[in-house]
Amino acid sequence: MGHSATSKKSGWTWAWKYASPKSGPGLLFKWIWRFITEPKALWSRVIRERYGYDDYFTPSSLSIPIKGGLWRNLCSALLSNVISKPLVLSQVRKRIGSDSHTRFWFDLWVGDCTLKVLCPRLFLLSALPNGVVSSFGFWDGSKWEWSFEWKRSLRPRDREELLSLLSTLQRVVFDPSKQDDFIWSPHKSGVFSVKSFKNEMAKSSLVHNPLPSIGIWKGLVPLRIEIFVWFAIHGKLNTRDKLVRLGIIPADNIFCAFCGEVAEDSNHLFTHCSFSREIWSWWLGMWGTYWAFPFNLRDSFLQWRAPFGDKFFKKVWAAIFFIILWSLWKERNCRIFRGISMASIQIKELILLRVGWWIKGWDPSFSYSPKEILRNPKCLRWSGCKAMMPSPASDLKLRLWSPPPHPCLKWNVDASFQPSFNKSAIGGVLRDSSGKFRCLFSSPIPPMEINMTEIFAIHRALKISLSSSNFANHHLIVESDSANAVKWCNEKSGGPWSIHFVLNFIRNIHSMGIQVTICHRGRASNCVADGLAKQGLTRSDDFIAWL
Repeated sequence: MGHSATSKKSGWTWAWKYASPKSGPGLLFKWIWRFITEPKALWSRVIRERYGYDDYFTPSSLSIPIKGGLWRNLCSALLSNVISKPLVLSQVRKRIGSDSHTRFWFDLWVGDCTLKVLCPRLFLLSALPNGVVSSFGFWDGSKWEWSFEWKRSLRPRDREELLSLLSTLQRVVFDPSKQDDFIWSPHKSGVFSVKSFKNEMAKSSLVHNPLPSIGIWKGLVPLRIEIFVWFAIHGKLNTRDKLVRLGIIPADNIFCAFCGEVAEDSNHLFTHCSFSREIWSWWLGMWGTYWAFPFNLRDSFLQWRAPFGDKFFKKVWAAIFFIILWSLWKERNCRIFRGISMASIQIKELILLRVGWWIKGWDPSFSYSPKEILRNPKCLRWSGCKAMMPSPASDLKLRLWSPPPHPCLKWNVDASFQPSFNKSAIGGVLRDSSGKFRCLFSSPIPPMEINMTEIFAIHRALKISLSSSNFANHHLIVESDSANAVKWCNEKSGGPWSIHFVLNFIRNIHSMGIQVTICHRGRASNCVADGLAKQGLTRSDDFIAWL
């Protein structure tokens, strides 16, 4: 007994009720399977007409439609699920038969991806970009021979892709007795079932390790940087590899902006490129750490752990992952869009400066400026805390320059180091008890570690003092903002062995008829000497002025 129009309408409504996004992904995908295997059904023809699907539609090209309705909700539910999405896009394949309904470049019918993705250069050169499989060959007796037409003659790199293509096509076996049809890859029969879809999702969920969002949204860097890193880790950045796959840029532009040798995706650009590796190795080597990078950026983020247990340094270590990625991306964009490139040493300096700028956002008590971090990155292992901070009164005393007692004279000395030009310099100012300037010096010196340059600044101040008879009856005070330099100068032994002759001169200055006290003061009370040291970086010889 046939169904009435009313009963058909009721069945239609019932079917779509169970195709709502609240249904399981297996039931939802059953409608996708029916859509491609029942092309002549009325409801299938309605959807094709409404959403503009052609006769060559396959699930590998499925996307969320712009137009609304239950079909859009169904597609959105499947493609928004990180576990069901790869099953929808890659597990339905075409089996080649006798007719011509399988597109050579766009459909998933051989290999693990479409031939358009496997051979992007050849796809752009093909004279039949939308051609079906039967258009790319002919039968020679009982043997199928492949034949291609190109827009131009192939170049060496094109021929490399052609060899890869022919190697892939060797596994193709035609069955002229059957028609082209769809197969569900996970099941040996090739027939889709809701149960097999659920089983595949269960397998995927066992290995699916969602990225802990708490590891990204810590507020250690500006929000836009956190959002950028989230995009990078999830492979959402518009790298050249992605833009080529989307057909936005030609295949010739797929190569890395840094090395120009490998296709540019997030994993290569940020971790495996030789240029990026140099940046990571510089940071890791600074802390005596060696690390074998995982294959992908996501695993790199999950395994990024500080080598030390300091609470403050753990935050620095977490922030540096974001900063290095952001700095590399900014440099990549400058090279592509502005034709400007920086040397790796300049990028390293910029990374340290960004660390200094953004530390102030989550720890205002950090006592070093970005320029001081640039001069001595080891200060990032800062152990300060509120309990150790001086009171406001003592802090003011530390920050402001204080005159020496009469008749003493006070030297304030400082040093500067510029890594990008491999230059060091020292500077100092001598003042009396009334604050009047008595002497200034600013001198370039050979490049060396920052604490050693601070020792040379103290040494230069004492040498200048010995050269004048005006200091015979004065007690000298020498102030430096380097705690290490002051410590080594006041100890009887220790310090860098390579400059022991300088330290011995400073330690024996009392035997030369001058009374000297060497002490440590903060940078804010040493700003004049700091300026003189920075001026020394641009000088070609010594500058000394008696006032």
